[in-house]
Amino acid sequence: MPPNTWKARIEIDMTNHSKGANRRVLVIDDNPAIHEDMRKILGPGLVNSAQVTESEAAVFGDAAKNSAALPVFQVDSASQGQEGVTMVRHARDSDQPYAVAFVDARMPPGWDGLETITRLWEQDPDVLIVLCTAYSDYSWHEIRTRLARPERLVILKKPFDNMEVLQLADGLTEKWRLARSEGHHLQELERRISERNRDNLAAQGSEAQLHTGNQSPADCATQRRRALDRALQDALRESQFTLHYQPLVDIASRRVVSLEALLRWRHPEFGAVSPAEFIPILEENGLIVPIGEFVLRSVCQQVVRWERAGVPVVPVAVNVSGVQLERLKNLECIGGILREEGMQPQRLALELTESTLMKNAQRHSAELQRLRADGVSIEMDDFGTGYSSLSYLRHLPLDVIKIDRSFITHLDTSKTDEAIVSAILTMTHSLGMRAVAEGVEKAEQLEVLARHGCETAQGFYFCRPMPADECRDLLTKWAGRPSFTDTLRVRKQDLNTLASSSIGWNLEDGVCIA
Repeated sequence: MPPNTWKARIEIDMTNHSKGANRRVLVIDDNPAIHEDMRKILGPGLVNSAQVTESEAAVFGDAAKNSAALPVFQVDSASQGQEGVTMVRHARDSDQPYAVAFVDARMPPGWDGLETITRLWEQDPDVLIVLCTAYSDYSWHEIRTRLARPERLVILKKPFDNMEVLQLADGLTEKWRLARSEGHHLQELERRISERNRDNLAAQGSEAQLHTGNQSPADCATQRRRALDRALQDALRESQFTLHYQPLVDIASRRVVSLEALLRWRHPEFGAVSPAEFIPILEENGLIVPIGEFVLRSVCQQVVRWERAGVPVVPVAVNVSGVQLERLKNLECIGGILREEGMQPQRLALELTESTLMKNAQRHSAELQRLRADGVSIEMDDFGTGYSSLSYLRHLPLDVIKIDRSFITHLDTSKTDEAIVSAILTMTHSLGMRAVAEGVEKAEQLEVLARHGCETAQGFYFCRPMPADECRDLLTKWAGRPSFTDTLRVRKQDLNTLASSSIGWNLEDGVCIA
C-alpha cells in the first residue's frame, strides 16, 4: 500500500475508566513502524508486559497496578501532514476533536512537522502537539518563531522511551480536557456576570453607567492595560514596588529552608495590582530589566541587613523572566550585584521558567554554570507547563525542579495528577536534583507529596507571602527550634502579638496557614 495513502485506525480500550472523557490521539508519521509502536505502547500489548508493568509500578505506584486507573485512548493514524490536517478538520466539525497529535518532524515528500503543526492549529487551535524528532533540524528559536504557541507544544526525542509516550498521552489529554472544561466554565461565568451587570445598571438607571456597561470586555481590558502601562512608567521612581517573601518548607521536618521573593505593586489609584497582570506589561515595555535589577538588589540588601541584625537567614529565590534574560548582555551582572551588595552567592537562587530555560540555556549555559560554581542555585519554575523534552533535563544546569501548581491542585483526588507528579519526582531524583511542589493548600496534598518522596513544598497551606519585617520576625522567633511543626505550636499569649499580622496559626496542625 503506498505510504501516502496508508492509514490505520486503532480502537484501544485499556479499561472503562474516564468514561465519556475525550482521549482522542492522532499520530502523523510517514513510517508505518511508528504507528505500530504507538499501538503497542498505548495498547493492551504493552500494558500486559511484565517488564513494563514493573517499571510503571516503580514510577506510578498503585496507579500502575490498578487497571481502573488507566485511561481509554482512541488513536487515529495518518501518514502525511495533509491527511492529518483533513482528519483534524473533520473531527472538529463533528464535535469530536482530537486532544493530542504526535507529529513527526520529517515526512517526505509532503509537509515537514512545523508546516503540519501550523496547518493543524489553523483547523483546531486547541489541539496539543508532541513534535517527534530524531534530528536537530531546527533551533528552538526557529521553532518558537514559526509556531508561536509554545504552551501547546512538547518536543519528544526519537527513539522515544515508552514511559515518556504513555505519560505524555495521559497527561496531555487530561490537560486538554481540563482546559476545555475550564473554558466552558469561564464562558458561563462571564455570561452570568454580564447578565448581573446589566440588571444592576438597569436598576441604577444611570445613563453614564449604562454606556460603560455596554463596552465589550475586550475594550475594557485594553483600556485598563494602557492605563497600567502608563502608570508603570513612574512606579519604580515613586517607590510603589515592594517585595514580599514566601517560605518554602521541608516536608519531613517542617523547617523553613528557603524563601521566594515576590514583587508587589500598589498604585495610589488602582490599589494592589496582581503580578499576573502587570508582569507581562513590564516584559512588553522593557521595564522588566531595570525593575528586575531593583528586585535583585533589594533582596541582596535585605539579606545583608538580616545577617547584620543576627537574623538566621535562608537562601532567597529571585525570578528571572525570559525577556529579562534575553535583554541582558550576559549574566555576569548578577555576580557583580552580589559583590557590590556584599551578599554571599550561596544565599541566592535564580528561578527561571521551563520555557525560559529551554529557549536560553544554550546561549547562557556557561554563565549559568559559573554562577552555580560560585554557589548560586538554578531552579526551573512551573515545570510541566512548557515544552522541554524530559530526557533533555539532564543537560540543563539545574539544581531544583519546581512542579507547577496545576499538577498539585487536584493531587489528592486525581490519580492522573498523582501519577504524573510521582513520575516527575522519580525523574528529578534520578538526575540528582531537588523537587519543590508549588501551590500546596491542603494537608491531603502534602500527604500525597510526602508519600512520593517530595522534599519541599510551598503554598498557602503554610503561609502567604509576607512583608520583610514579618518574615524577619518569623525567622527570628522560631530559629533553633527542633522543627517547624513544633515551633508553630505557640503558647496562647503569643497569639496577641501575631493577631495583627498577615500570618494565621493553626495550633492543632502546627502549621502556618493563610
